[in-house]
Amino acid sequence: MSFQTAIRPAESMDIADIRRVARAAWHAVYDNVLGKETVNSLLNEGYAPPLLEQMIELEEVGLFVSTADDDVVAYMSCGMTDATGFGDLDLYVHPDYWGEGIGTELLHRGEQHLHELSVRKIRDEVLAENEVGNAFYRSHFEKVGERTTEVDGQQHPVNVYERRL
Repeated sequence: MSFQTAIRPAESMDIADIRRVARAAWHAVYDNVLGKETVNSLLNEGYAPPLLEQMIELEEVGLFVSTADDDVVAYMSCGMTDATGFGDLDLYVHPDYWGEGIGTELLHRGEQHLHELSVRKIRDEVLAENEVGNAFYRSHFEKVGERTTEVDGQQHPVNVYERRL
């Protein structure tokens, strides 16, 4: 790495940057799988500024950004998904920074937050066609299953991963 990275809790001023990173990462990964229109629709729904603002304000949701030389280049949200001790996280790195270790740094920060919430195990799902996401999860998680999910009326295979904290 020829740049200085830092991870910090997201703030309202980061919303535009989180949306920028999400657009770049989602289009790079999902355009050929889901189509650009579907990706745009999912981004508009899942990254609406009021939703991100709410996530920033909720203590039980950890929303963090990673910066490289003070520019937001990645983000992660994490939280408990059920009372039996399972949590999940969503982590995206701008494609220009793939392979730099930023995702791993964010994962470790997310684990700290989830541990504070008494999460014992992270369970995440990744579309099987998401080669970048699956490569990351294979190197940090154990694949425990497969299923299908529907996105915009189409069935897609999903890999299920777990990581014990």
